[in-house]
Amino acid sequence: MKQLLIKQAIFLPIIYFGSIIISGFFANEYSHLGQHASELGINSSKSAVILFQAGIVLTSISLFLLALGLLLNFKNRFLISSILIFAFGVTFIFGAIYPINSPWHGFYGFGLFIMILPFVFLYEFNNLINNITIHRISIVTGFLMFFYLWLMISRLDPINYRGLTQRLFGIVVFGWFSYISYRLNKLIKES
Repeated sequence: MKQLLIKQAIFLPIIYFGSIIISGFFANEYSHLGQHASELGINSSKSAVILFQAGIVLTSISLFLLALGLLLNFKNRFLISSILIFAFGVTFIFGAIYPINSPWHGFYGFGLFIMILPFVFLYEFNNLINNITIHRISIVTGFLMFFYLWLMISRLDPINYRGLTQRLFGIVVFGWFSYISYRLNKLIKES
């Protein structure tokens, strides 16, 4: 059972992107290419709003379960990573409850710490197994997260393609979660 808490996070990209894509089908005048996903939460279509909010809450729950799974399977080894993953899930709950123009939507930027998570994970992961691929993917992921968030804050994110750049960021973030979940699940099976 403890292993399933980590294994379920392999499907995080499907949960996150699936809810955005499905919500987009029900949305009025919405562009995946040019609009942020959060704009689905203020769409005139109530169906799109409800589907979006439900998908974001499911994404949060998956993140909470992953954080719990790390603690239960590895004790204190991934303590800081678990806290950061849990906190990232909290920012998603706030993103679902509060509309995009509210400062509470991003929990006042609390989720910006996500860019240090891959580095913290590597620090805590140290000496568990010697796998250069995990290290490379985590380092590249951390730098790509930083780059995207810098583009957004500096307003250099191209306005007509901000939906596309956000989806690429989502692929990086949730792809990394999926990858580490897969690798940790495999590690648990082997031990």
